[in-house]
Amino acid sequence: MRTEFVIEGTFEGGDGRGYVLARAVDPTITFTVSSETKLGGCAVERWLDIPRAMDAAGNQRTDLFGFCLRNVSDRTHLEIGARVVLA
Repeated sequence: MRTEFVIEGTFEGGDGRGYVLARAVDPTITFTVSSETKLGGCAVERWLDIPRAMDAAGNQRTDLFGFCLRNVSDRTHLEIGARVVLA
């Protein structure tokens, strides 16, 4: 299933991996991550994280996801504010 996200940030962790924080355009959508999944054309690991982030009203955000890139150099392909597809 193709799911759209908006890139909110990228960073390189202390472990040398590249991470992407992305907001689901439709926060009610259900999706899975497999060994073939790509975010904006960049391969991601088979797991994801739900960061502890709050919205302006102080509520837990349920639309934000953290993806781990297979190649840290792919961070340069995912610009903040870009709308990308997870497929």
